Amino acid sequence: MNCSSFVFAFSLCASVAVAQTTSSTPSASTPSKTPSATITPGAPSVSSSGPALQPRGIDATATATPNKVVATVNGKQITAKEAADMIDALSPQDRKRYESNLAQVVQQIFAAEQMANDAAKENLDQKPPTKQELELSRDNILARAYLTNLIENPAASERAKQYYDAHPPEFDQAKVSGILVAFNPPGTPATSAAVTRTESDAQLKSADLAKKIKNGGDFAALARTESDQPQTASKGGDMGGFVTGDPNVPPDIRDAVAKLQPSQVSEPLRTTLGGVNGYLIIKLDSRTHIPFDQVKQSLIPKLELDKYKIHVEDPQFFAAAAPRPAMNTPSLARPNSSKPPAAPGTTTPKPPER
Repeated sequence: MNCSSFVFAFSLCASVAVAQTTSSTPSASTPSKTPSATITPGAPSVSSSGPALQPRGIDATATATPNKVVATVNGKQITAKEAADMIDALSPQDRKRYESNLAQVVQQIFAAEQMANDAAKENLDQKPPTKQELELSRDNILARAYLTNLIENPAASERAKQYYDAHPPEFDQAKVSGILVAFNPPGTPATSAAVTRTESDAQLKSADLAKKIKNGGDFAALARTESDQPQTASKGGDMGGFVTGDPNVPPDIRDAVAKLQPSQVSEPLRTTLGGVNGYLIIKLDSRTHIPFDQVKQSLIPKLELDKYKIHVEDPQFFAAAAPRPAMNTPSLARPNSSKPPAAPGTTTPKPPER
């Protein structure tokens, strides 16, 4: 049963009362030593003074005694194999996350399966919006399976390598720092109580800061005292890193960074960052080229998805949609630096619902 997403639609209880079995205290007549057991490789351990030791653990129990009843839910007995199959449907991350509550996981998976069966009996799977959601979920799962399989295709790997070799600037990792001198456009409310300057005042201040830096001023120290971006100012202006070919990075910032060598500083750049208007001074801290092996798994899906780029024939049709809220991302740093950077133009997809 493929059911991991439904399990977590039900939130696990934060605290679960688990009955603890206590081992009995040996009596005074219990011998201090017992004869050593003879163990044959591949066979259950047998003690000379007792029955064979029972297998421990989910997989071991399901293999050795698949029909052993390990739980009962709503009067239905759950065998070791059935419970193991439910738990094996979880991703490795979810299994580790809920390893102390696996009994409750089995309960919720079983409940989900029974309710799904009841829903099907009432033909709820044929009624909107459930029918459309099921179809979309199926498409998402199959599309993900297709892209996963494509990564193992030698021809797809070769196409990705050719693209990688032909577009080297797109696979540079740039680490930058910045000083933002914010301003409020005429007729707009102040974005911050501390920022009341006009655009001309911001332009003059940013030019003065750029001059100080070129004359040997400490960029990090100036960022801490002068930048209007608190999240990065406290770190000496550190804005993190980004892939230079990533279209999600504002083009003006991407182009400015492309012209810099490590340790060089840009001229003040008029931009909007995290919804704040201002003049940004950028310092390129470092630039490294990302190896192909680190981008392969995201580049192959990107190239496949590029075949399906949309060409809008009727802009007014799509303009009727609700406006997309502005992203408030003051830092260019990726949220998880331990993962390899994604290929330009890709985002890490969330697992489709099941």
